[in-house]
Amino acid sequence: MITIYGYMPGFGVPDISPYVTKVVNYMTFTGIEFEHKTQDLARLDEDSPTGKLPFIVTEDGQKVVDSTTIINYFKATYGDPLDGDLSKAEAANNLAWNRLVEEHLYWSGIIEPRWRLDEGWEVYMGIITGVEVTDEIRTALAPFRQRIMDGFNGQGMGRRTSEAVQEFFRADIDALSDYLGDKTYFTGDKLRALDASVYSTLKHIALQPHPWPGTGYVQTKPNLMGYINRLTEQFGV
Repeated sequence: MITIYGYMPGFGVPDISPYVTKVVNYMTFTGIEFEHKTQDLARLDEDSPTGKLPFIVTEDGQKVVDSTTIINYFKATYGDPLDGDLSKAEAANNLAWNRLVEEHLYWSGIIEPRWRLDEGWEVYMGIITGVEVTDEIRTALAPFRQRIMDGFNGQGMGRRTSEAVQEFFRADIDALSDYLGDKTYFTGDKLRALDASVYSTLKHIALQPHPWPGTGYVQTKPNLMGYINRLTEQFGV
């Protein structure tokens, strides 16, 4: 059985990391049996080959890191029931959308409200620790927050004002809604690996556990909410 190491469940998602949730989604979509374990963050750099989550431990004890690399491992090991029939052009299209979701919307729709905004971070610390936030917890988690913020700034999104970030956020949500249209799944009538990521990120944003200027924007798109609700009902994650 596959073991996936992540954070912990919370606010209606199987893991508070959208990338861990993405892998959980893919395994659920394809019927791969797995066990989810909460990673000890104090040992993250020792346990994860890259110091990041998720990572999996395979049935033969191999560690595989990075959500996309993990899914590629699954495809190579167990077959590719979701994407095996894609043309090269279709695969390229899906890759481009995946990049928008994971390399752009992730920063504006998840890192901005949870990690950059102080009020969001205050709520998120309580979710991470599962206890009432104290000054000791704030001090203990400050380096971890800075680590995420260094990535936010290095990517470039964090160097923009919050107002500018929110404009990027809304534009990406608009684009996802416009492309989805009235399709059952993101690219058509067949479930694809891309749906594991799109569904994860949209659900994380829609269920964000604290108010911020982007609160409710996904909910203004009935087709995106219908998409979230369909996959939740179909797969229970």
